[in-house]
Amino acid sequence: MTRHQTAVQLQQQANYWHELQRTGLNEQQQQAFLHWLNEHPEHHAVYQQSQQVDQLLAQFDNMQTAAINSSVKHFGFSKVWAIAACVAILMISLTSYQFWPSSNNPNFNAQYRSARAEQLDFVLPDGSKLSLDAQTQLALEFDTNQRLTHLKQGRALFDIAKNPQRPFIVNTDRANITVLGTRFSVDNKSNSTRISVEHGRVKVQSTRHSHHLIELIQGQQAVLNDQGVDVHSMNPKLVGAWRNGRLVFNNVPLIEACAEFNRYHDADFKFTDFSVNNMMLSGTFTASELDNFLALLPHVLPVKIEKNNNQIVISKS
Repeated sequence: MTRHQTAVQLQQQANYWHELQRTGLNEQQQQAFLHWLNEHPEHHAVYQQSQQVDQLLAQFDNMQTAAINSSVKHFGFSKVWAIAACVAILMISLTSYQFWPSSNNPNFNAQYRSARAEQLDFVLPDGSKLSLDAQTQLALEFDTNQRLTHLKQGRALFDIAKNPQRPFIVNTDRANITVLGTRFSVDNKSNSTRISVEHGRVKVQSTRHSHHLIELIQGQQAVLNDQGVDVHSMNPKLVGAWRNGRLVFNNVPLIEACAEFNRYHDADFKFTDFSVNNMMLSGTFTASELDNFLALLPHVLPVKIEKNNNQIVISKS
């Protein structure tokens, strides 16, 4: 088997998984996908290319893609990925610096998205490492002056390669986070942004309370919401616990704990009383075991659970 054939087969595998991701994976397929993705670093790179090509295709109308497709039928690729290959070649020749940067070219643009119950790991061109929790969406914009990340939703763990000349910046709708080299997690929800530092230091600037500029060190966590900024201590070893399937709650509202499980399960949580939403919960749970969580909940809080298919109603007991 030639090297070209091996590369083609690897690309076909990445395309296969990418198509399944678009239509939705069952639990068995999800496990198989994660096994394939983590089997070799090259799998990550090729899968990223499939995602990027898909984004490129979205920029072309049906007439353009049909014209491209008609010129490559004899190569034996499927219709969609024959188009993707041609579009990719065209776009690489015009803007390759945006997608596959070299050591002499620091520019890099990319978008990443994870599905429900999906966790993804990536190595970035600067040597930094990025881990996405389920249902996370972010965009990267690297240039000569800075490495910028827009975390649109969800949670990500960053292990940043130090470069004083190019600070790494993470933006959410509530915070601007600046680091030089550290390992930390950012969890961006609709009503709050939570920054947790495993080691190193990060600077956090609130975008809604301009006077709040703080510096977090190892074992500190900041929560930014409409009320302001709250900083407290935590066990730094728990910052990335979710990557091992553990959900750690330290006196959090029940509605927030349920939202965490919703990253991994298609469940519709309903609360019959506002006071139930805000019952405080502490403990460590396994993300994949929603039924066990629901069975345990009435033993630690004064609630009762009614379950009908994927709808879960929580009320006062």
